Amino acid sequence: MKRVLITGAAGNIGAVLRQGLRDCYPFLRLSDIALLGEAAPGEELNKADLRSLPEMEAAMEGVDAVVHFGGTPEEADWEPILANNFIGLYNTFEAARRQAVSNHVVGFYRRERRVGVEEPCRPDTRYGVSKVFGEALGRLYADKHGLEVVCLRIGSF
Repeated sequence: MKRVLITGAAGNIGAVLRQGLRDCYPFLRLSDIALLGEAAPGEELNKADLRSLPEMEAAMEGVDAVVHFGGTPEEADWEPILANNFIGLYNTFEAARRQAVSNHVVGFYRRERRVGVEEPCRPDTRYGVSKVFGEALGRLYADKHGLEVVCLRIGSF
């Protein structure tokens, strides 16, 4: 892979990934609705709204992979979670498919219990439900359309 898209590149994790992946890939397309600052060599800035499928398709054009960190990053009212984490995630997967781009999920388990991927999901917030949706949508797109999907459950950042 040579051309990678990072969604949510202006966010906390996206900004760290931007720095960390800069030397790993010759081309990074950085996407967000927030300001991204100046592009470094090998970077391209792309203002795209996850809630818009056409904008996400344009953001995916010509990339080999997407690292998706766009969306509402924590518990919030229903409307932004629905718009950014459900509709935005759907648009991300659908745009990846069309362009041929190849934690709160378990919040109600006791902290002292080690939980593996084989355990049932027990989301503790609407945000957590959106993460479960992301994993399920990733499974659908992997099984049905052959996309390679990796979902990371980040405990804290």
